[in-house]
Amino acid sequence: MTGSRFIALSALTLAALALPLSSPRATPADAAAAKRGAKAYGRYCVSCHGTLGDGRGPTADWIDPRPRVLTSGTFKFRSTPSGELPTDDDLLRTLSRGLHHTYMPTWQAITQLEQKDLVQYVKTLSPRFASEAQGKPIAGPKPPAFTPQLVAQGKEVWNKMQCASCHGDGGKGDGASAPTLRDDWGYPITPRDFTSGPLKVGDEPEDLYRAFQTGLNGSPMPSFAESITPEEGWALVAYVRSLRKD
Repeated sequence: MTGSRFIALSALTLAALALPLSSPRATPADAAAAKRGAKAYGRYCVSCHGTLGDGRGPTADWIDPRPRVLTSGTFKFRSTPSGELPTDDDLLRTLSRGLHHTYMPTWQAITQLEQKDLVQYVKTLSPRFASEAQGKPIAGPKPPAFTPQLVAQGKEVWNKMQCASCHGDGGKGDGASAPTLRDDWGYPITPRDFTSGPLKVGDEPEDLYRAFQTGLNGSPMPSFAESITPEEGWALVAYVRSLRKD
């Protein structure tokens, strides 16, 4: 990292850590951990997410999908309701697992302490963490046995929610609306091809269920938490997993 970038990064850290709380329920970054995390961010994250966390690092224009704009406080992969901030564990899960089919790698090669410090630093990049409470994870029932009957029920839910309009009749991400989709920053976004795995968010049934319940903030994928029952959610998971060909 160049000297000018380090100076800018350090200045941003100090400014962010000094943000006043506007809500007693807010969960701002731990100052000591964030200070350590700034060093890890400068080493591992700046090239994609940018010095300011605005997703405009020197490699950003060459990456598809583009790096997350961390200053927005808008994160796709969460356990919290749509529109709410992720928990620290949500951010840590993305760091430790990475995101399949993207340039976001797994960071298991760095220590758990560095990962946790990075989470705290990321929280300083958006003022939302200093003014809003982080969301509470959505609770759900345990997954049922994935039977042919459940898969058939899931296909009904798929049709009810018009999933094919984006993901296509066969789940390949080639629905009629797919060419028109954009993320919150105006960039084209491709619906997930469910016929090949693993999924970005993770490859366990619980990961897919969580995505249906929370939606993917910053993308056209909405939350189904108010639209379908938990039982229908698990049926949809069963059907989507049945589409996989590999």
